[in-house]
Amino acid sequence: MIAQHMMAFFWGVCLLTLGWMTYGEASVPENLDKSIDELKVYYIKDDRELHNAHPVFLRFLKDIKVNLEEPEQNLLMSIIMDTYSRIFTRMQKDSQDEATKERLGHVQEHLKKLQENYFPGKSAELKTYAETLWAIKEDDPVVQHKALFELKRVYREATQLRNLKNKERRRRQAKITKKKCN
Repeated sequence: MIAQHMMAFFWGVCLLTLGWMTYGEASVPENLDKSIDELKVYYIKDDRELHNAHPVFLRFLKDIKVNLEEPEQNLLMSIIMDTYSRIFTRMQKDSQDEATKERLGHVQEHLKKLQENYFPGKSAELKTYAETLWAIKEDDPVVQHKALFELKRVYREATQLRNLKNKERRRRQAKITKKKCN
């Protein structure tokens, strides 16, 4: 009986640890999270405009996993990251506050690293998505505020796509190694 309880406890700890590791990989880094929250406090004074049923980026996240294959998902996420970069470049240019400019730069660094490392490539099939994203008006304050509001979720989705890509790569490498051993 004690052995069964110990085994159940062991598996519970394993599953809990695995859950934390998975969430940790797909979460926003603490320093980036803090910068985003500080930017939201600075920019978003009235959140009524955020909840008008017209999200800027989140509408694409619904479709990304259902309608697109992994390469297209990666391309679309790369385009989203690029659009965020354009928005934050504009916000940085327009800001008079040096601390805010630094925070925007910090956020852009994270987005650039994520985009460069995990979402390279281009594809003509996604032209419609790309044109829609490129048409986003980065100088519109409502768009800027919505972008900030949605950033953590978009960042998490981008990280999850990266993790799926890494799992597939490890699986393929394991198959190759197994074939070499046989």
